[in-house]
Amino acid sequence: MDSSPTTLYKYFAPDRIDVLTNGLIRYSPLGAFNDPFEGRPEITSLTTETSARDTLNAVLPQEAKNSYERLPDHVRAVCTYDMWEELLTQHMKAKEPELIKLFDNLTPLVRNLLPQKLDEFLGAFCLSEVPDSLLMWSHYGASHAGFVVAFDARHSYFHEEKSPNDELRHLRRVEYREARPSATLTEFDGTDVFLVKSGHWSYEREWRIFRALSEAETIYPGDPFATHLFRYPPSAVQAVILGERTSAQTAQSVAAAIQSNCSLSHVRLKRARPDESHFLLRIEAVI
Repeated sequence: MDSSPTTLYKYFAPDRIDVLTNGLIRYSPLGAFNDPFEGRPEITSLTTETSARDTLNAVLPQEAKNSYERLPDHVRAVCTYDMWEELLTQHMKAKEPELIKLFDNLTPLVRNLLPQKLDEFLGAFCLSEVPDSLLMWSHYGASHAGFVVAFDARHSYFHEEKSPNDELRHLRRVEYREARPSATLTEFDGTDVFLVKSGHWSYEREWRIFRALSEAETIYPGDPFATHLFRYPPSAVQAVILGERTSAQTAQSVAAAIQSNCSLSHVRLKRARPDESHFLLRIEAVI
């Protein structure tokens, strides 16, 4: 679980009461986020020359076998497999610079196409370690007029990976770096592509969980991105925190959404209030 906190928080604008009433949350492709570098590391090449040569050498034996079996009988009668493999190896060696150049020529195409394809298939649900960030309330909580949902980060919903190498269905911490990931495509791992942001965003203290967009329960068409909504278990919610500027109407709607749903009866209602002496928020229970 990568030492995840016990609770993670999602900031919402006032008009997102549907998160509580419908029990649906949005997973968004990285291309829809407000950071244009999301999911877009610098791909310098498809692979290194050494890796390209190793790949060619690895596929050569099987290709030699397959192509030899396709030769007419009269050709195989005068050309043994060893002779054919040697001829093919010499041919591939002569073509090696040309094939490696092909990798380089394809790099710009892959550099543009890969983010588009990732945006078509994968969506992320993003949460924060902190419920009292002044900037998060301002940027994602409608200038403190929205609300925050506190999720149980240890709930099984956030840990449904199918293998140790699964990139989907489990929480992972975002890494903040000063340098943008830059390498050949074959050198990147999932962290480089999905979980690295500029240090400018470190105040978000973000965690993410990815799911296949095709698994969404409800999809609303949109341009440039559709809205993909996924159902979450009510038992994963711990509390709802109202903002300092949350209107009485929004507060009443949030309270009604909790009280009208027996599956949310355990959810505590709280409020963020400015400290009287310092630049910070105090999270207090609503009596």
